[in-house]
Order: sequence, then structure tokens, then C-alpha cells
Amino acid sequence: MSRLPDACTVQGLWHVFSFVVEGGKAMNFQRPSLALSVVVLLAGPGLASGFDDGCDLALVIALDVSKSMDTTEFTLEFEGTANALRHPAVQSAILEDRNRVVITAFEWSGQSHQAMVAEWSVLRERKDIDTFAATLELHDRGGRGKHTGTGSALEFAYELLADGPGCARSVIDISSDGYSNDGMTPREFLSTAPPGPVTVNALVVGGKKRPLLWRYFRSDVIYGPGAFAMATQDFEDYQQAMAEKLLREIRPPALAATSD
Repeated sequence: MSRLPDACTVQGLWHVFSFVVEGGKAMNFQRPSLALSVVVLLAGPGLASGFDDGCDLALVIALDVSKSMDTTEFTLEFEGTANALRHPAVQSAILEDRNRVVITAFEWSGQSHQAMVAEWSVLRERKDIDTFAATLELHDRGGRGKHTGTGSALEFAYELLADGPGCARSVIDISSDGYSNDGMTPREFLSTAPPGPVTVNALVVGGKKRPLLWRYFRSDVIYGPGAFAMATQDFEDYQQAMAEKLLREIRPPALAATSD
């Protein structure tokens, strides 16, 4: 897969560029942000995005793994997201429309659980998409918290974008089947979120049968330019809804619908 080079992933910055040599002495960095500065200075422009002329979309996929998701639903969520990325229309939007996409994914539950599923990856070719999709599909569940910390998940996603490739557009794609009930609320986080044109879109699992939940995501979770919330009946139609959602996120805003 044409991933970002190891030194250009958020975690790779820490592991690969944890030191530089200056005057024959190794200088240890205690924060990934300092390592990021070293990468920028040593590598020059263009390296961070994986494209010589920058990237169009930095996409963060945030997948809910809280206790409300049983094993079957977890499988449908992750396999559904993987298969949505494999959908011919989604792959065409990425490759044939020349949308330069860089993507990452993490799982989340309560306010204290956010864990990487797939590192920042550049989607240049079909094999890149397929490899990223396989990473989602083969992921072993890391958490099953009793609570749902949506605000903390958004905070984690913002941090990934801050240390990410710096594309023209930044989108957080969050999916969940419940209200936030742990830690700061989405509205509390978004009211103090770092400035910048970040869009938060939501896929509300079961929202078509729970209109109040869907309304909650529309009022309290989605955020930014062109933000929208889609809903499913349940997990059985998750894959199709995710494919439609990805198409709206990948295409330039002028071509995407802006209302539900």
C-alpha cells in the first residue's frame, strides 16, 4: 500500500524521528509535535501529505465500539466500512476523479478509550484502498466500554488532524448508535474546538427508527462547512449508508449535497 512513509504517520513520527543527531549527539524528543517539526524541516514540503502538490481531503473515520455494540454489530460496522471503501463508486470518486485522499481510522467508546485502527494512509491506487479496507476488516476489538464519550472521540480526531497531513479539507466521519454519556459532551468540545475549517459528519446507526437520536446528532454533533448526519435502520443497511456518506465526503463540496 502506498502509505505515508513511516516517518510521516503520527505514530511513525514518534518511533522513527524520536531523535536527530546534532554535533554528534542524539537529542531525544519527548513530544511527537517536536518530532513533527523535525520531519518538516528535514523533509521539506509535500512529504507530509504523500502528494507532491498537497492533498484534497484528510479523512478521519471514528468507529464506536462501546458496550451497546455486540459482537455481530461490531463486525457489521467494521466490515461495512471496509466494503463501503471497496464500493466501485467510492473507489471511482477517489481514483478517477483525482481526489487526493489521505485517511486514518480509530475506535472509541468511553471518554478514556480511543485506539488507532489504521494509520494515516495515502490512497493513490486501488490496492491502497483495498489494503486500508482489509486493515479495518481484520481489526480486533480493543475496547468495550460501558459508556459513550462522543466529545472525547471528537477531541481525539481533532488531534489526529492537527498532527496530520494538512490537506485542503479536513473531515471527521463519526458513527455511533447512542447519545454521549461520558465526559464532555460534543457541544462542549465543539464550543472550544481549535479554529479551522474542520467538518464533522455523522452516521447514526438506527437513527431512522430513533428520530430523537438522529435529531441529537444533527443539533449537537455535526459541525463545520457542509456538515450532515445520515441515519440507518440498523446495522444491516450500515454498509450502503456508509458508502453514500463517503461519496458525499470525498467529492468536492460544490458537487456534494448539503442537506438531508
